Amino acid sequence: MTTAAPYRAGVARVVVADAAGQASAVVWYPTSVPEVSWQAGPFEIAASQGAPVAEGRFPVVLLSHGRQGGPLSHRDLAAHLAREGFIVIAPTHLGDAAGLPLATSQSQVLRSRPRQAIAALDSALQDERFASHADPARIGMIGYSAGGYTGLILAGAKPDFALAAAYCQADGRDDTGSCGPAGNSSAGVPEELTTWQAPSEPRLKALVLLDPLATMFDAAGLAGVRMPVLLYRPQDDTYMKAGANARALARNLPHPPQEILVPGRHFVFVDPCPQKVAAEAAMICRDEPGIDRAVLHRKMENEIAVFLKKYL
Repeated sequence: MTTAAPYRAGVARVVVADAAGQASAVVWYPTSVPEVSWQAGPFEIAASQGAPVAEGRFPVVLLSHGRQGGPLSHRDLAAHLAREGFIVIAPTHLGDAAGLPLATSQSQVLRSRPRQAIAALDSALQDERFASHADPARIGMIGYSAGGYTGLILAGAKPDFALAAAYCQADGRDDTGSCGPAGNSSAGVPEELTTWQAPSEPRLKALVLLDPLATMFDAAGLAGVRMPVLLYRPQDDTYMKAGANARALARNLPHPPQEILVPGRHFVFVDPCPQKVAAEAAMICRDEPGIDRAVLHRKMENEIAVFLKKYL
């Protein structure tokens, strides 16, 4: 028997100021009013727009999308967590978001993502709709793919981009998920990355990683990640090699993460696609025969909620 969730899901947007321009974050949150679904482009959003926040103070979860994704890429997960009593803040990563201008270089993306996530968190915590309901002592993060890189940075990891460059020039030449198209990676590390001081977010207490990009972290770089980690990876790693990413993380983190292996490929962690999107993005939306992404997501949503409730 399934226990009913304690809340319904509400949703709103928060304006976020960033050096790359004005962006928005989507915030899902607990409410006591009935849910009214609505359409955001091709996506059905199962949460009521602008509903009042439920009484109480709730833990907060940052949710960072993958490369050229968006804050609606994990809308079902966010709504599920809102029903379970979390405020979920999903930033738009300017320069690396679908439907918006892309950054001129990957180094710009790598430097801006953590800054944008912190800005979204601060904007939501200061917003009058959420300030009295968000508990700043209970903040966690979920990151998918490049969002996993973002989460690791904020959790205290220190990147060594020379490691990633060396991997992409050797063993990772056919690892398109980590390195981009074959032959498209450079052996050098741009100066702006070698001198960059990665920010951290000391308010984070727990981290969920969905097949994260992690080729730039070794054991020394991960030494500062002291919080509990829930790590997901797919059984099929043909798109993003686990040996240089998820498996390396599991081996090199100071404390072993809780690991969960799921059927499918890298994109199985993106919410099931509406028909229109599936027709245009087959690589992201279509799974191998026998894999039911919707069923997998219901299981993951429950696992992630349990993990976050335990540590936040």
